[in-house]
Amino acid sequence: MLKMKKGFTLIELMIVVAIIGILAAIAIPAFIKYVKQSKTSEAGLNLKTLADGAAQYYEVDHYTTTGIPVPEKQFPTTDHTFGQTAQAKNPAAIPKGTKHPVTQAEWNAEPWKSAKFAISKPHYYRYRYQPSNVANANDKFSTRAEGDLDADATSSRFNVNGETNKNGEILITPVFLTNNADELE
Repeated sequence: MLKMKKGFTLIELMIVVAIIGILAAIAIPAFIKYVKQSKTSEAGLNLKTLADGAAQYYEVDHYTTTGIPVPEKQFPTTDHTFGQTAQAKNPAAIPKGTKHPVTQAEWNAEPWKSAKFAISKPHYYRYRYQPSNVANANDKFSTRAEGDLDADATSSRFNVNGETNKNGEILITPVFLTNNADELE
């Protein structure tokens, strides 16, 4: 009576390892791209929220400190970068692949309060709101999110702009990438 040998041959094991390697070669880059896309969605959602808040601010009546109504509608007029410190203005202060912690005091400045915009959780991007720099023109603004998802010292920047047309309607652009699409691939 012959004994039956149990187990796998070396060739069978090598085929299994090759199949696992092929699957990993396909799955790992797809997973990395998915993670970057999920991190990138933070910028778009927050910029859209900030632009919507600026549009709501435009629609309500405003008063001077003495209680006199301001006759013209306007977007928030304060230029501000999130965490307005010397370090935050420096490009080196852009979050590099890690989340930036949030303190509530950072959101108590204008225009964040006017636009009712605050982030309560750590985030990957640095945010900026900038009103129109044209004299006596309070009918335009731009917002920006800037971050470095893969920590390679090359950041990606997203913008959303808003303005009013001749009829007083508020037009807000969709979120768009202004530089470095390679950061997201």
